[in-house]
Amino acid sequence: MSVRPARPSPTSLDLTPAQIRIVQQVAEGKSTDAIASDLAITAGTINVQLKHCGQKFGVRGRAAVVHACFVTEQLQRPEKVAFPGAFSEAETETWRMVAIGATSKEYAARTRISHDEALGRVRALRKRVEAENDPHLVTLGWRYGVLGESLLEMASGIVLRFRARK
Repeated sequence: MSVRPARPSPTSLDLTPAQIRIVQQVAEGKSTDAIASDLAITAGTINVQLKHCGQKFGVRGRAAVVHACFVTEQLQRPEKVAFPGAFSEAETETWRMVAIGATSKEYAARTRISHDEALGRVRALRKRVEAENDPHLVTLGWRYGVLGESLLEMASGIVLRFRARK
C-alpha cells in the first residue's frame, strides 16, 4: 500500500491540457452537460478530471479550482474592468470565501453569521454580478479586481504558489 503525501509537491500543480480545457469552461460558468457536449466527453469524465484538479492543488470545489488556476496562471486571467458601483465589505468577504473553497458552513463560522445568511449573501452576490454559478463568480471577482494573486491561502490550509514563468 502506498501513502499519499499530505500536500502536493510544486511539480504536481501543473494541470494537463485536457484539464485546462475543462476548467476554462467551468470558469466561464458553463454547466457540466454543456462542457461535455462542447468537448465530446462524458459528464463523468468532467467530474473525475475536476476532482483530480482539486487534488493536485489541495483544494475542494470547482470555484477553488478556478481560483487556483488564475493564481498559478494556468488560466489566462480575465481582463480587468470596472463594475458600475462599489462592493461592500460583506460582498468582498463573500467573494473571498467562495474563491478559497470555504463551504457555506465554514463561511458562516468564520464571519460569525448564520448559515442561512451566508447562503443568502452568496446568492445575492451572484445575482448582482449576474454570475451563472460559484466558479463564474470567481472569474468575475478577478475581472472586477476584487480577487487577485494576494489571496493565496485556501480554506483547506494549502498556500498556493505562483508558477515559474517560462
